[in-house]
Amino acid sequence: MAQFGCGGSRCTCQVTAGPGVTVTGNGSAGAPYVIESEAGTVTCDQVRPCISAGDGASYDPATGVVAARPSTDAGNSLGFGTDGGLLVPPAGAPALEAGDTDTVDTTVTGAGVPGDPFVVSADVKLDPTPPQGGTNLIGSGAEGLFLECADVRGCFTAGDGIAYDPDTGEIAARVSEDAGNQTVIGTDGGIYTPASGGSSTSLAAGDSDTVDTTVAGSGTEADPFVVSSTVILDPTPPQGGTNLIGSGTEGLFLECADVRGCFTAGDGIAYDETTGEIAARPSTDAGNGVSFGTDGGLYAPAASTALQAGDTNTVDTTITGTGEAGDPYVVAADVIVAPEPNGLEATDDGLLVAPSADAGNQLTMGTDGRLFVPPDEPLEIGCGLQGDGTAAAPLAAFPIAGEQPWTDDWDCDAAANSTLKCDPGTGALWTPPEHTSAAVTLQQNHPVTGLAFTDTGGAVVVSEDAWSAGQYTADTLTTCRGVSYSVRFTGHLEVSWTANARFDVGYAIQIDGGGLAVRLMHSILADGPAGRERWTFNLSEAAVLPPHTGKNVRVYPAIRVTAGTATIQQWITDTDLIVITR
Repeated sequence: MAQFGCGGSRCTCQVTAGPGVTVTGNGSAGAPYVIESEAGTVTCDQVRPCISAGDGASYDPATGVVAARPSTDAGNSLGFGTDGGLLVPPAGAPALEAGDTDTVDTTVTGAGVPGDPFVVSADVKLDPTPPQGGTNLIGSGAEGLFLECADVRGCFTAGDGIAYDPDTGEIAARVSEDAGNQTVIGTDGGIYTPASGGSSTSLAAGDSDTVDTTVAGSGTEADPFVVSSTVILDPTPPQGGTNLIGSGTEGLFLECADVRGCFTAGDGIAYDETTGEIAARPSTDAGNGVSFGTDGGLYAPAASTALQAGDTNTVDTTITGTGEAGDPYVVAADVIVAPEPNGLEATDDGLLVAPSADAGNQLTMGTDGRLFVPPDEPLEIGCGLQGDGTAAAPLAAFPIAGEQPWTDDWDCDAAANSTLKCDPGTGALWTPPEHTSAAVTLQQNHPVTGLAFTDTGGAVVVSEDAWSAGQYTADTLTTCRGVSYSVRFTGHLEVSWTANARFDVGYAIQIDGGGLAVRLMHSILADGPAGRERWTFNLSEAAVLPPHTGKNVRVYPAIRVTAGTATIQQWITDTDLIVITR
């Protein structure tokens, strides 16, 4: 210490205390200098500004409270539990419901959890009352649905000339037991009629409910009898269903693949199970006179006189009797009247043409007994028409300015573009009301200058008092037309921001008083120096409104700050509203 003059018994140097330092003593051996420094302290208030919140956290620099921050995105299920901790609620069981159809009844049981899983079962529906009023032939058993041959065989019955066993499904030709019948079943199972012995034979056509028989020829060698038959198929079967039996050039056939295997061929019948074709089968026994005629019908030539009915388009001829002395031929004829409405009807007294009894019918019988239509009363011409309805002066529209072709003024299709219409309820002509349009432009300088925003935690409205609206009040332009509505908001924003600030600006839109939906228009997304700029952006909304409907679209300036501070210097909104009647 000698260099400081403190080498003697008493130090003569002076020690002076600086900031934060305390000096005691006088430098002597008994009272040496004691230098003390105050302990250095840093308060919480000095440290808190050094901390900021990142993704998933929120931070209050005033209190130093740091908390987790769940996302506000739609669908987020993360929240806080009753103990303040983060909580994601357990997922609920998936919803599962049965969906029935016209043919299947579906049942769902169980809760859809591991201990009680969903069990989905289904039952086929069988209609207890089918549409045609019959019995449903489809059955249901432990092994599934079934339809057996025995279930179908009851759908058929035998008509004239046919034998049918519903127990086995066998269809066979049935030979008449009447005295004198020469037709039998041959030894090979076919239909057999022996050739005639040459005696005089009377042959007549005998129709039945199922066969229309025709006899041609005179029974001589030069003009032998020709017997042909046509099977009659009922177009409306008694059970109300569709007649499945058809007729072709080769004979009867049944085209229903589901029932072909249910039938077998008996005597006199040829049956193809693959195609379902049923045909008459003449016997191959020697001397069989039955064959097929040129028209495909069964043919048995005869050697005696024959008489057959000859029908025309207008007369239906019928022959009865055998042509013998005790049973002579009786020829009767009925006039054929077409089934379509034609004014002609057959009565007990003969053919008749009678005027309709419908109200307003002017057709009657004249004094000479012939049809007569009295002349119409003169027409009463109403407003907008001219002429008297005659060929010389037909009814026509009465344009006050005369006539002019459409193409003189309009280069487009008249039917697609004319507005003249006819009301089908009243028959009145009308045209839609004239079109109307309206447009308005408004500029608003919002009172938001100097508002600063830091870490908004999502998009927020800049000010509840700052908004612009495009409103159309119902029935303003028209009381009967719909309108096309269009509004555009153009924002002019001047904003400043601190270094490394990140933020988005735009509008929060509200339609017809509903909830707010934010549409962000401009963003600073990356760190950078502090700045100040002016931006322009726009937002549009359009709709087609039915008659008597209004529309109100309101926008609020909105901002979202995720880092740093953004300050609104000026925000101007131009509103352009256009409404046009449809």
